[in-house]
Amino acid sequence: MQAVTIREAKARLNALVEAAERGEQVVLMRGAKHVALIVPLSEKDLEVSPRLSDGQAERLWREIAEARRHGTGVVLEGPAEAVAVLARPAGRRRTRGAGTETSRRKR
Repeated sequence: MQAVTIREAKARLNALVEAAERGEQVVLMRGAKHVALIVPLSEKDLEVSPRLSDGQAERLWREIAEARRHGTGVVLEGPAEAVAVLARPAGRRRTRGAGTETSRRKR
């Protein structure tokens, strides 16, 4: 690991990025204070999980509550499928037999 000032980092940015590509961490300093870190990055680090917006999450919780009141439910295989379901208009949900999303009655 090496530590450099921001001024030095500006002058040597290409070399510092190459050091990070080789697996080295580079600490950036403002005066004597550590303020940032340049680290190696892999393709796995760039994978972003699908996330629900606040509105989608609220709608999901409302639909779960309604399904409980009616004794039905929806099974989703993961967050990507939940995002896809919530992106559709409310009246256009798939039901049993239409893919991995199914409706179930409580027994």
